[in-house]
Amino acid sequence: MNRGDADLVGLERNDEAYLANDEIPETLIDLLGVLSQDFVPETLAAAEAINAWIAEQGELTPGTECARGVGMGKFDLRGTTISALAQPYRFYLLKRVQDQYAALDADDRRAIDAILESCNMAPLLGATLTREIGRNNNLEVWL
Repeated sequence: MNRGDADLVGLERNDEAYLANDEIPETLIDLLGVLSQDFVPETLAAAEAINAWIAEQGELTPGTECARGVGMGKFDLRGTTISALAQPYRFYLLKRVQDQYAALDADDRRAIDAILESCNMAPLLGATLTREIGRNNNLEVWL
């Protein structure tokens, strides 16, 4: 990132051009598929844990700062049950992606759906919280 050139020496494809028609290399789809094995189950478990936490709060005053974690999400990972901190910030970021997706026209959404399906990340579009998160004074807050 700190070089003036692209530093592509020794790579199979050493030009700086993008792939034609915004093509996504199959190798990237394969990589995303591997990442999805961990990321999707953890995200879905976190959404469930955070939504349960929200329900337990009763009246959560808008503007209340989001804690770094609000419980533990439990999910299966390759035959092992994992417990991980359920972090609201993840959903602040994911909502931005979901909003961009929702703003696409039908053809673009179908193209994105195909990509997400091919790497097993489609469930992320439905991973939502029952309460939205915003920002105030550089902090995440419950809306």
